[in-house]
Amino acid sequence: MNSSGRKAKLIVLAGMMVFSLPACGKKDNTVDETLIDPDYIVQEYETTTTDEGYTIINGFYRIKSKVVDAKDLILYIPYVEDKQAGVSYLEERYLESTTRNWREIEIRNTPDGATFDKQTSSKCEAAYEQACIVPDFALAYYNPNDTIPNWYLSDQSEYVFIYSEEKAGDGKSTSDTMVCLDVGAISVAMYEDFYDDIPKMNISVYGVPKTLFKKKFGKTFGPKEFLKYKDTLKKNDYKDCDLLCSKDITATGVYYVDYAELNKKGNYINYIMEYKFSDAGEKVYLKACAAGGYKINNEKVYSEWKKAHAEQMINN
Repeated sequence: MNSSGRKAKLIVLAGMMVFSLPACGKKDNTVDETLIDPDYIVQEYETTTTDEGYTIINGFYRIKSKVVDAKDLILYIPYVEDKQAGVSYLEERYLESTTRNWREIEIRNTPDGATFDKQTSSKCEAAYEQACIVPDFALAYYNPNDTIPNWYLSDQSEYVFIYSEEKAGDGKSTSDTMVCLDVGAISVAMYEDFYDDIPKMNISVYGVPKTLFKKKFGKTFGPKEFLKYKDTLKKNDYKDCDLLCSKDITATGVYYVDYAELNKKGNYINYIMEYKFSDAGEKVYLKACAAGGYKINNEKVYSEWKKAHAEQMINN
């Protein structure tokens, strides 16, 4: 951050600032540097401008995100200066100039003794979770009638591997069309330094037996019924699946699942990854997502890497 000559005292509205808050969007966005009318005073906060031109207020990015209907979504996201390599942080979805190349992140997370292929890596999934709240000091920037964009933690689940169509255009898949990789990476940004109560996060991986899938679908299945079946399994608490590994996550980092090892435990048509949270309260920041998929090409080198990184393995 370039703080020399760029710090200023922010003077904010005595009542409330008026911003338009639509539903959350996912498009590219910019930051409006004109924060306030200087005639209004409520409280003073130190502001700083990053080298990329983004405003930091009281240790938080202030982000004005353009959404589909061209209105503005105002977000406050913790500013982390020393980011961990391979981890994806919340602001990277909203600040164009700070978004690191996603392929570089996936390549950076490649285990020793494994290879990365951009065509197949994108077919290795993980549940996506984002928790982001408006800090108390920033509430004065919103109109009383505005909806505050607080996104709280919720349990999430996702199939790990993606299926392609058996025949182009037929909308049907089989177990033979599944893209299967040996190792999957998961990025978790927990923002431990920004709140007192660290959420209890658990990552579990379930194996979906081929016999179960065949009984349900027969030879082929379509994407809608495939996704609906995941919800059915979840409602039944995965009693028809095999819980293969589970790990409590308590720190920001990159974590891995060795699917090649899990393949030895049974004949599975796919895997389901689930995040569960407890004792988190509401005011937390967190981002968890897939961060790469890999094929093992040197078993000896990979085994040594896995042993050295045991604390990052969901199954170890």
